[in-house]
Amino acid sequence: MRYIHSVQGSFFAFVVFVIAVIFIPGKGPSDEVEIILTVSTFLLAILSGFFISRLSSRYNAIRSLVASEDGYWLALYKIAELNGKRFSDKIREKIDKYYVACYDFDVPYAYKTSAPHFLAIYDELKKIKNPNKFKCFSSMTDYLLKIEERRNQTSVLGIEKLTKGQWGVLFLLIGIVLFSLFYLKTDAIYSQVVTVLLSTVLILILLILRDLQNLRLSGAAILEESGQEVLDAIGCLRYYNHVYIDDTIIPDHIKKYRLGKHKPGEKPKIVIAYNKK
Repeated sequence: MRYIHSVQGSFFAFVVFVIAVIFIPGKGPSDEVEIILTVSTFLLAILSGFFISRLSSRYNAIRSLVASEDGYWLALYKIAELNGKRFSDKIREKIDKYYVACYDFDVPYAYKTSAPHFLAIYDELKKIKNPNKFKCFSSMTDYLLKIEERRNQTSVLGIEKLTKGQWGVLFLLIGIVLFSLFYLKTDAIYSQVVTVLLSTVLILILLILRDLQNLRLSGAAILEESGQEVLDAIGCLRYYNHVYIDDTIIPDHIKKYRLGKHKPGEKPKIVIAYNKK
């Protein structure tokens, strides 16, 4: 199912509110309703501002962690290449499986499913009989430690979301504001236009909060391209799961990629697909 991001959702809301303004009659000015509108708008501004700030900080932190992790993965592979093709091929295979597991889930939920492939690289390093003669062995272990640190931080930050109670308060306040706007509107064109625009902005704020919480600003998964470029660099085809393919922008220069036909969590079933652009 295609993810409807904030701009698309607010456009749909705009159409709904235009229809609502035509068919729902307003009562005109009312001192009591104006007081309710003022108080509820004030509370909504404080809460939504706080929540947007909190979720934006979380989004930026996770974006930085994911970008850093991708950089470490690429550096790890390049170091592996210094120790021969046989060893680097094994590391590439495990990195590839790691990214495939990650891309089957959104960022906060990829930690557990990708863990076996991450730990498999440690198992590969354990097979080295003489680590002291192995080129950059300590650097590889350092990179793995940094990757695990970022994986943990991303997982912890990813599960921090608005609670149902907080969403409930936001919905309640927005409902009160919408009711007040439609109650106070008149038949004048300016009143109807302002009512539609303000109502649409309220929905836009709500959808921006949802996008930030889901780490999908503009509908795209956070830093997906960064990880795909790692796959490019290590010589693997890009991977996309069919569940998210409708929300994915595949660059024009990518002519062939791997497509997961399985549902996240199921046994991988991957086929080769071609970019029709």
